[in-house]
Amino acid sequence: MQPLPHLESCLRSSYEARDERHPCGISLASYFVRAPTRGRRRSGVEAEALFPPALRDRLGNDASRAIPLAMDPSCWRVDGAPRATVPIATREWLAEAAQGLGNAEGYDLVWVLLRATSELEGVAQRLLGSRLPRATVRQVLHGVGARTLRVEPFAALLVRVLKIAQAVYAAFREAGHGHEVAWAAVADRLWSPHPTGRRNRNGGEALGAYLPSLVQAASGNARRRLRKNVEAHRTVDHARALLARFAASPAASLWPWTDGAGRVLPAGDDAVSPEIAGTAFFTLLTHTASERRSRGGPSGGLSRPYAEAGFGAQEWLPDRTDDLAVRLLVAGAEQSVPDGERLEILSALVRATLGDRTSLSYERVGIAASEAEAMLARARERLPDLLAWLEQNGRELLERT
Repeated sequence: MQPLPHLESCLRSSYEARDERHPCGISLASYFVRAPTRGRRRSGVEAEALFPPALRDRLGNDASRAIPLAMDPSCWRVDGAPRATVPIATREWLAEAAQGLGNAEGYDLVWVLLRATSELEGVAQRLLGSRLPRATVRQVLHGVGARTLRVEPFAALLVRVLKIAQAVYAAFREAGHGHEVAWAAVADRLWSPHPTGRRNRNGGEALGAYLPSLVQAASGNARRRLRKNVEAHRTVDHARALLARFAASPAASLWPWTDGAGRVLPAGDDAVSPEIAGTAFFTLLTHTASERRSRGGPSGGLSRPYAEAGFGAQEWLPDRTDDLAVRLLVAGAEQSVPDGERLEILSALVRATLGDRTSLSYERVGIAASEAEAMLARARERLPDLLAWLEQNGRELLERT
């Protein structure tokens, strides 16, 4: 059994913040509500499976009253203004959920919840293998990729564990037991055997420890998705291969922004590198995604080079376009964090090439003001061909659904 002191503090803090109308305290999971996706049914926590006879006996004579009380949503203080549920939640959506919890219940509870999250990730990493990188563990458990939190059939592990732990903890406290007894029951429940949904050789239900079973189930689901990602050409290696192919092939001559001597702007290099290509592709893709959002889709009209290159097609929906843009940006970055200044300059160059020169600083680009018109004229001539190359090759990296 692994110790979970931060989860223990989290449960105690949420329960002891109760009021007369909500005897079971704060429902932490209610701030992270999400919708089902891809036809999967996300079941809630079932009292029959959560409280087996042995645990009911430990609750004592008040079990028949305490268990329904702990399972009743009206007995918890929940998010009073829930956000619209979405199948795929962005990091911004998660930040809003955490901020909502902090505003409603105080940020001390947010910090202890974040520490409990990190603690559970550490336990899961040991269960899945200590050599597995933490980033992979987060993807396995929560579905967190470069941009999104993708819903799994078992829901995010943290939310699932919170529901299980809070229900058991509240039931024991409502039955008159103290914190130590309630926490011991939670720890035993997370690590005691429970039906895993499979059958043993004799046809009976196979049993497995609760928390490890959830981790392994989420791991299996995520690994299947990772395998599909490989088949759909969505790994970082595939994105890096696209950037290297562009930089090493004649396609690099399509680079729109050069000075009079043919040097690549804004870097001033003699040749296009995979890093600057990834930054440029990120800028180009996010620009077309922004146009589709702000103008009401292709019917609202895209900039002419984008429309002629095929970015009005169904495949280039804004969320999917942004997802590909981020993967290319991360794949091209030599450091863990992309070059923010270069990203800003390339964004200004894209807008200037399309006709908006309000934010273009020639000194930051690396040319004299007298060379700007010639540089932009070359860029407008080459940009359609570059966008056509990006549309054709980037389409292969889009997620296949």
